[in-house]
Amino acid sequence: MTAQFFAVVNILGGLALFLYGVEQTTIAFGTSFGDKAKELLLRFTQKKPMAFLFGVGLAAIAQGSTLGTAFAVGFVDAGMLSFAGSVVVMMGTSVGGTFVTFLLSMNIAVYSPLLFCISYLMVRFGKRNVFRTGYVLQGVSIVLIGMYILKIGVPPLLHAPWFSDILTVTSSNPWLIGSVAFVATTILQSNSAVLALVITLADAGALPVSTFLPIVCAARITVVLAAFVGRHNAKKLGICTLIYKILGVAIVIPFYSFAQDLIASSTADHALLVFQVQFGVALFNSLVFYPLSDWLARLTDHLMERGEEERLGEPVYLDEELADVPALAILLLSKEIIRLANYIEMYCQALFLSKKSPEGLEELPSAIDSLSESCQEYMFRIRVPSDDDELMATYSSVSYSVVSFRQMSKILTGELRLLSEAGVAEQFAREMGEDTWKKLAFLALTNIRMALRAFALADADFAADAGRYAREYEELDRRVRLRLGVDAINRRELAPLLDFMSQVFLLVRTSLEVARGEANRYREAG
Repeated sequence: MTAQFFAVVNILGGLALFLYGVEQTTIAFGTSFGDKAKELLLRFTQKKPMAFLFGVGLAAIAQGSTLGTAFAVGFVDAGMLSFAGSVVVMMGTSVGGTFVTFLLSMNIAVYSPLLFCISYLMVRFGKRNVFRTGYVLQGVSIVLIGMYILKIGVPPLLHAPWFSDILTVTSSNPWLIGSVAFVATTILQSNSAVLALVITLADAGALPVSTFLPIVCAARITVVLAAFVGRHNAKKLGICTLIYKILGVAIVIPFYSFAQDLIASSTADHALLVFQVQFGVALFNSLVFYPLSDWLARLTDHLMERGEEERLGEPVYLDEELADVPALAILLLSKEIIRLANYIEMYCQALFLSKKSPEGLEELPSAIDSLSESCQEYMFRIRVPSDDDELMATYSSVSYSVVSFRQMSKILTGELRLLSEAGVAEQFAREMGEDTWKKLAFLALTNIRMALRAFALADADFAADAGRYAREYEELDRRVRLRLGVDAINRRELAPLLDFMSQVFLLVRTSLEVARGEANRYREAG
């Protein structure tokens, strides 16, 4: 009983290490080589065959399809890849994701402690590419250590009569063994982990070859269930992946008997045969549906038409899974900031032109505050390799803008909003004259517009214009304060005007920081 208990402990621990290793490999590859993968995706996705091969290669290296599909969704969100292109990448990742099964079938897990030792030394003492490669290999070695522990745990369990009886009953019925694989994959959310256990059992002779095909097909379907949450394009690709894999299993059914005969006649080692079955199903699916990728994309578009509008303050582009892929995360963060900039410009325009908090845009202040906070939190979660000078410079520039936008948001949605709702802008027009108010509103609003466009369009000319309008505003602000100075001492009701002037002045200065950050980035790029 003690031996069986420790066998179960080893199996559970091995599965946990396996899943952790896959996750760490994905994070390590995204952090270390994400910028290069981004460049390759941009280059290769112009043609469908290259997009497919990119998906194959990325999934094989990253030990799973998660990173490849996350890349594809990120590029769709950024407007740099069509949804149909992301479908082709997804098909490639479904083939490349079988590489981890091939690795496990090679019976090299016994060398995993040595690989872990080597990778640790590479991470501990290596620089740049040596460090990055070691970081990825460390994840791979943890995957293999998990497999090694699984192989230690299975043999003692096979001697238990109750476990042998369960295997005999389930393996005699393809629907039953398929259902078990379906449930196991749904719980673990990883078909690789399920197939790792299958390889271990098959290698020990505990599973007949007739069970390989139903297990592979059942595990293939449920792995995408976790993709049904998140942003719209992520949900779309999750639904498309599910449709693709269900149809892929469906087209295998007419050839089931033929495939089983082919598997039974194979002389390959059982562990390798599991990989061959998985690879064969994935490749067959991709060959059949590759010409139909546009049709799959249109079908998903039809099924996933946008229903209710997303909340204004809800991030559209930020993807938590890609925070570990700095090159792509920074790109998505920039897109989200541009969306925030549009909100800020819209609110400023209504604020300065109507002299009060605009009607019909009641949700906008809270949306600006919420979205700016989300951008800042996402910025802190992005991991940038310290030895990548170019990427670090890009991150520094974008993070500088994020902080400036966050400060602008606080000003707009804080005291300035309260003063506007109290009618201070109208009071300003009465006290200082309508022409002075119009001049102040024009200079402040134009400065903010130029600064925001400098960021959105990466245009240093707009940054220069923002600086010019800021100087004109500062001069007008000085003259107005001189006029108000003496009266404000004797008339307490003028105090809110000075507060209002201070808040607008601070808003102009902060927007100028956005423009200056863009101008600096432009000069560095030049």
